[in-house]
This record gives sequence, structure tokens and C-alpha cells, in this order.
Amino acid sequence: ITNYPNSGLSNSQNVRVINEFHDVFVANQEYFPLKGEAVSLQKLQTYPILMLDRKSTTSEFLHHMFQREQLDLVPEIELSSNDLLIDLARIGLGIAFVPDFCIPENDKDLFIVRLTEKMPARQMIVAYNESLPVSQASKQFMDMM
Repeated sequence: ITNYPNSGLSNSQNVRVINEFHDVFVANQEYFPLKGEAVSLQKLQTYPILMLDRKSTTSEFLHHMFQREQLDLVPEIELSSNDLLIDLARIGLGIAFVPDFCIPENDKDLFIVRLTEKMPARQMIVAYNESLPVSQASKQFMDMM
């Protein structure tokens, strides 16, 4: 299971979409008074950005989005946990970039930063290679998806 698009996948792998989602920037209004404002990626890069580490598909995706706008993304903090990124945004250490499904419902401290640029949707997928054997447990797991 991985996020897609994913440069680590080869053409020989089959892909089955599980879910579609959007990545969003979240911030605490008390520290970053941007609520109700449309913010460009260029303006956003002047704030401390919190994101997943460089090896993740999410990081690859966001770096690509900034490059598309001829911008250089230099995150303040890179971690390997979306939950921790959300916690750090909640206490005002920066603006976190996370999948929308990771944000707790009815969170009173956080808001989604509205962007002027449109972020494309991504997918959560199961990737497998039909020419390689798959365990019975893996088959059952994929059938449940």
C-alpha cells in the first residue's frame, strides 16, 4: 500500500486504487493568522513548513508542486509521522503539509490553509506484480480492500 503518484513504482506493477485524497496545509490561527485568506505557494514558503521526510512520496509530491511554480521548498522540519506534524502545527511550530484524512474531525485549534494554486488529488493504492507469487494472506487482504 502506498500513495500515488509514486516514482518508486515500476511499469510492471498493477495498481488498484483504494481511496482518493487531497493533501492540505494546516495551521493554528493563533500563530499564523491566515484563516479566510487565499495564500500562494510563494507566500507560504516564507513560513516554517512542516512535512514528511525527503524519502516519502508526499515530500516528492510537494517538492514537485513548488518546482512547478519555480519555487524552492526548504522545510523547517521533516519527520516521518503525520500525527506528529499535526501536533507540531497545533502548538504553533509551523504550517504542516498532511493528507486531509489525517486531520482530526472538529479540531478547534487547526484550520486548513486555502491556497491560490490548485493541488491535484492523489490516491492511496495497492501495488503488486502479477508475475511474482503473493501469499494467501496478501490475496485476502487485497480482496478486502
